[in-house]
Amino acid sequence: MRTKIIVSAAALLLACSLISCTSGNLFPGSSSSFPTIPKFLVAVDGSGVGTNVNVFPINPTTGALGAAVSGSPFDLGLTDGMTLAVHPNGHFVYAADGIDGSIHTWNVSETTGVPAEIAAKVINASGTFYEPCCGTGDAPTHVITITPSGKFLYSANNNATVGAYTINSNGSLTHISDLDLGACFTGAITANDSFAWVTDTCGSTGPWNVFTMKIGSTGALTKVSSVALTGVFSWLWSIQVNPVANFLYVGDEGGDAQLYSFSIAADGSLTQLGPQLVETNSSDCRDIAHSPDGKFFYTTDDDGVVHALSVNTTTGALTELSASPYTGGPGQVVADVTGMFVYLGDQGNTGNVIGFTRDMTTGALTLIGNTTTANGKARAVGIVR
Repeated sequence: MRTKIIVSAAALLLACSLISCTSGNLFPGSSSSFPTIPKFLVAVDGSGVGTNVNVFPINPTTGALGAAVSGSPFDLGLTDGMTLAVHPNGHFVYAADGIDGSIHTWNVSETTGVPAEIAAKVINASGTFYEPCCGTGDAPTHVITITPSGKFLYSANNNATVGAYTINSNGSLTHISDLDLGACFTGAITANDSFAWVTDTCGSTGPWNVFTMKIGSTGALTKVSSVALTGVFSWLWSIQVNPVANFLYVGDEGGDAQLYSFSIAADGSLTQLGPQLVETNSSDCRDIAHSPDGKFFYTTDDDGVVHALSVNTTTGALTELSASPYTGGPGQVVADVTGMFVYLGDQGNTGNVIGFTRDMTTGALTLIGNTTTANGKARAVGIVR
């Protein structure tokens, strides 16, 4: 049976402040119940195999992963799984496939962890997703994003456009439109309930831009502005908006693994905050995951580490924690909504799912352990609640 937490209006507002729900119900059809307890971790193995969707139970106290659920790994028609995005209801899971630009929709049982396809996959405008370094099978770019309200999904289409989709009550997607930004290649994408932002990146030559798009009442996007980045080593691999403060962060690929920080104006436009930060002992910044309170974030890297940084939620300034970096890898990284755990896919090094507990005051990570997926190439991860 689905775990429900009944909350007062004040507590619901506090929960919304932690995960940036700005309008509407956090979960469709309900204003007073929502899941927070982590139940299962979904991990997609690397490209080239169809039976690649692994599901592991999560111990809600320790964060440890148990033995794979019955039937795992599952064949859900995913070949080059890049990004998993989990709906705020905790059990609709969306997967981007780089092989054909498709978005897959699954409903993961909150009791058994078994995923089931909700509807046929949809194909984006280009039939591909952005895999900047080495093509199919490379570590993931965060190419799909869901608004905190759970109403809309947006895709960076690896061309000039961004795709907009309504998320229906059963979890299926309805295509709204594609916004032509005049981009070179739309790559990494993030959103809150008011705006979406996407990187525009042209390999090692540039130009390198970040576009701001306003989200209309129907979910359709309109272009607001763009900001050009300088000093970029190569691809703009990652992007994420802070869930509680008006800041946005973009990660670069390359020998210096630069992080760009921006303040967000009322119209969603961006202003860069000082020079880029260079992460220590790093070669790139593959994916970014904020803690629910917005005070910390974690970035993955193909040097076999994960970086932990504190965020000044007043100024947006970043400081890498003294114990950072930790053992990690280049796959997708996620933090659970309670703030207790962080997981990442380490496709390029150990091939495992790596789990950590986190100190919610200091942001520091403590290793839980490594869990091997069926094909030993953990890449994209998501948490079911």
